[in-house]
Amino acid sequence: MNTDFQMPEGILGRFAIVKLWPEIKAAEDECIARLKIAASALGVECIEVHADGTFLTNPSMRASKETVDFVIHLHFDTPKAYDAFSFVALWNPLKFYHEWGYHRCSRNLTTHDDFLSCSSNAADDHVRRMIRRGSSHLPPHFNLYHSTANIVHTPSLGDGKLAYAGINWDALKGGKSRHQEVLRLLDGTGLLRIYGPHIFMDVKVWAGYESYVKEVPFDGVSMIDEISKAGISLVLSSQAHKEAELMSNRLFESIAAGALIICDENPFAKKFFADSLLYIDSRSSPEQTVEDIKNHLNWAQSNRNEAIKKIEKTQEIFREKFSLTHNLNQIYQNLDERKRDLRRARTPDASQTPRIQLNLLMPEYSASVLQTHLESIQAQEYQNFSAALVVDAVEARNNRVEIESSLAGCGARVKLVEVNYFDYGLHEGIRSYRRVGAVINELISSSREADAFMVVAPNERLFSNHLTVLSAALQRNPEVNCAATAALLAGVEKPVHSVHEVIDFGHVNPEGPPGYGRFIFRTSAIPNDIDIALPYLDGRPLAVLVSDSVIDQQMPATIVIDLKKQFPERRWDDAAENEIIKSFSPNAFRLAVGFSGSSVERQPTLSAGNLMRTVFTRQWIDAQWRALRKHGFASRFQAMRRRLQS
Repeated sequence: MNTDFQMPEGILGRFAIVKLWPEIKAAEDECIARLKIAASALGVECIEVHADGTFLTNPSMRASKETVDFVIHLHFDTPKAYDAFSFVALWNPLKFYHEWGYHRCSRNLTTHDDFLSCSSNAADDHVRRMIRRGSSHLPPHFNLYHSTANIVHTPSLGDGKLAYAGINWDALKGGKSRHQEVLRLLDGTGLLRIYGPHIFMDVKVWAGYESYVKEVPFDGVSMIDEISKAGISLVLSSQAHKEAELMSNRLFESIAAGALIICDENPFAKKFFADSLLYIDSRSSPEQTVEDIKNHLNWAQSNRNEAIKKIEKTQEIFREKFSLTHNLNQIYQNLDERKRDLRRARTPDASQTPRIQLNLLMPEYSASVLQTHLESIQAQEYQNFSAALVVDAVEARNNRVEIESSLAGCGARVKLVEVNYFDYGLHEGIRSYRRVGAVINELISSSREADAFMVVAPNERLFSNHLTVLSAALQRNPEVNCAATAALLAGVEKPVHSVHEVIDFGHVNPEGPPGYGRFIFRTSAIPNDIDIALPYLDGRPLAVLVSDSVIDQQMPATIVIDLKKQFPERRWDDAAENEIIKSFSPNAFRLAVGFSGSSVERQPTLSAGNLMRTVFTRQWIDAQWRALRKHGFASRFQAMRRRLQS
């Protein structure tokens, strides 16, 4: 345990890291192993979780404020899908976003609470561009590198051999590896040792290389040991990494191994390590590059003392800034202050918070719905709200003991409100649904004293910062009368990494409904004559609550909609509802297609078809197909691909 680490008060001493592809071994596994070693050195625990936050070792547990201090995502392919503070590491060149789907992957970044920089201006500026008009995020503050826990081996030239490690991704395509010509020229000289998987995705990626040694386990230490034995490390970057001035883990693990490093022209290396490394220019011909490498090897053998001094210098620089124990220590020591800065950015004046009337709908009694609603209430960081559990009067009477017992035990201020969700016939068992709009209209009538009005559907779950995000939108700008967060969609056969922010009141798309709880309405802006329209709507009642307002879309995705439980059931007449909405609030038919930060300008009018063609281009589809096929998810994607290409 690191004796310099002081455990801050009020923390659990446990953080989580997302293991994106549990069924395969990838470079992320090495990063996770090294983070675990760093955590152990500090006396904290690092646990692995799935993308939805469930623990790998105990699926009954999920990442939350009660179970972890924070969660780290190492990849842009997943959004925050659980209720805990989350970081996303900005570890990928911008080119990779375009290959995987730029808009989807970039949007995933902004669902997280904060960002972890690896000192790439290009990667950091990417998120700065996205958040510059919003108030829910700040530019990256903490650093986290593709590094190791600490120095493992003292400086040594080992066997005087040149170690190279990699998966050789391009071999999967049957083509050349990114540095294949150089490696081929070095192969057979007896100078090179290649480490990496023997077979990856059924391909012998290093077939034909005499210098290939063996596969090294992703355990955080074995690769470092092998590099140390070789004594000299060849660190080569992809063109995308060079353009982004972003360094992968090869440099850091080689420093930890105590090896002399021969590095290409990646600007990151020269910026932070200067002349402590030996350099080649991979833009030269392969023959010239190999000649330069041999010259460096000869120099090292003839000048061993000077070579050792270079290694010592790299390790000195590493200790000051780049070790994972240092990075994690900085996060833990300054996390509370960072959270305060984020809160201040989001809500400059916390003393003037609007009073929210929060209505949680439960037409029919359901123990699971009741539990979810109460958990949503209990979780809220925001305090200035009143909560009402809105239950059908007959259902409330028949299940009063269970309901009142749950309300009494939840520890939150929840009022039971009984309404008529159904019209009951003369005989037992006969009933018909009232329109949802009629129920909401009654709730509005009794909520006029509140500053803001919200409705949460039975198939929705709120994250703890949900009310904070929405109330801040009203507080920051008095002209904003309606705001909405993005939503996460759950319970359907689609990628888990989908963020839903399109709001289309022109129809109800069962795979991307407008939702209910994602909206907040300034009560004073709700038309006084809302009762001439709202009671007649069932599928899209909130459309007339929007009225002539512009929906101020917020960047965070702080609500989960379960699409397996449609609410309400499909029973309305689209054409009839269209006419009511069009006559009362025609502007509600404008598509809201993404967050606008504090702006209240109208979004352009787009048809749903044009929007889909704009977002889901053929290039995007093809890129996603390649990525999912690479990771074994092809069958899940086939139906979506056919549908979007039609």
